[in-house]
Amino acid sequence: MNPFRKIQSIHTAPETMMGPIKLRQAFPLQGIQQVSPFILLHHFDFTYKPFENNFGVPPHPHRGFSPVTFMFDGSIEHEDSLGNKMVIGNNEVQWINAGRGIIHSEKADKEFVERGGRSQGIQLWINTPRAKKMDPPAYQPITKNEIVLIEKEGVEFRLVSGKYSDKKGPANSDVFTAMLRMKAGSDQTFLFPSTNNVAFYILEGEVKINDSVVADQYSLIAFENDEAEIKLNATSNATLLLMAGDPINEPLVTHGPFVMTSQTEIMEAMRDYQEGKMGFLY
Repeated sequence: MNPFRKIQSIHTAPETMMGPIKLRQAFPLQGIQQVSPFILLHHFDFTYKPFENNFGVPPHPHRGFSPVTFMFDGSIEHEDSLGNKMVIGNNEVQWINAGRGIIHSEKADKEFVERGGRSQGIQLWINTPRAKKMDPPAYQPITKNEIVLIEKEGVEFRLVSGKYSDKKGPANSDVFTAMLRMKAGSDQTFLFPSTNNVAFYILEGEVKINDSVVADQYSLIAFENDEAEIKLNATSNATLLLMAGDPINEPLVTHGPFVMTSQTEIMEAMRDYQEGKMGFLY
């Protein structure tokens, strides 16, 4: 019996353009459309001089999933049609459950623009089961003091959502996500239910997986479904995002910012947005 959960695939996230912004897209790609319930992963990493940062995403809608931003470095300002306005910084998370509809915008916050520095993070889209896609929308900023920090020598393991061991993350979700920082020479072992789809993304550094396979920066590692441990050894200082959750076995139909289960539902989302049913943000 193999003592470790088998690796299903490893690939390097290619660069892609989102308008004027260059970033890495780990999925969807040809051959790996999703790691259900996770349907999109973007990794951004920019370094700005003081007053150089002009990052800004204008107001736009979402429906039917949770767009989540994990900030590893820097900070970003969020505003939405529910009346929320918040800045999240490094080691903090912005968790949106779009539900039946929310409009939000993101931009560089004033202090970060003045200071300059590195802005690095992940935007992860997490699908919502059809029965909950039309729930009321919600916004949850998760500060570094709220995130569950589990430490051992050389390892900082920040549990954002879901359960791990006897701990539970603060996000209003059962899906497991965690931010992991490892010093060179440190190790960490994980065990997830066999029903979970599991994937790790390496933002920085290099790790050896299950004592055998080495993966480096920008790698997305997906695992097979079996109940066995996953072991990581950091061969250099490394930063990772960890994801695990039961797949959503329903049709997936997407159009821009809307994630539903049929083309009819997509058309309804577009109509509701145009009619102002998702609120307003100017």
